[in-house]
Amino acid sequence: MNQLNLPPQVKRCSTPQPVASRLNVVGTNSTQPQVSHLVQPPSVPVWLRSLLTMQQGAMVLFASMLGLSALVYGYTVYTQSLWRSQHGQLERLQLQESQQGVMNEHLKQQMAKDADRSNSGLVAPNPDRLVFIPSAPQRPTKSLPTPHSTQPTRQSKLPLGY
Repeated sequence: MNQLNLPPQVKRCSTPQPVASRLNVVGTNSTQPQVSHLVQPPSVPVWLRSLLTMQQGAMVLFASMLGLSALVYGYTVYTQSLWRSQHGQLERLQLQESQQGVMNEHLKQQMAKDADRSNSGLVAPNPDRLVFIPSAPQRPTKSLPTPHSTQPTRQSKLPLGY
């Protein structure tokens, strides 16, 4: 068998021995060791316990308020940037609208000037020169052929889903 080289103070034994390393053993001669109970720390006063609970509650409230304020700040920055871009687009559209109005009035003025010229070929409206177009004669209405069956005929034997 493989034997490990152990220091001389460690002895090998074939039967396990109980180890009392973490116990306060009173009297080593007896077969059953006696354990002495550790002293309980003094209990925390109620007022101190309530202060600690209030501190924990305040920390939770502070963290939630901090997160909420970060969300509100982010939403505010986002909406301001969105408003800024939409406002710029509105101003461009208003400018285009005013430019189109000016252009429309300019075209009307140009057409009026062109109509006033004698060589334009335009004539002032006169009731004597009105053209009346007679209405078309009434045609008889055609009747539509009635279908033989209200259900369509199936061409193939496959289900309708295919």
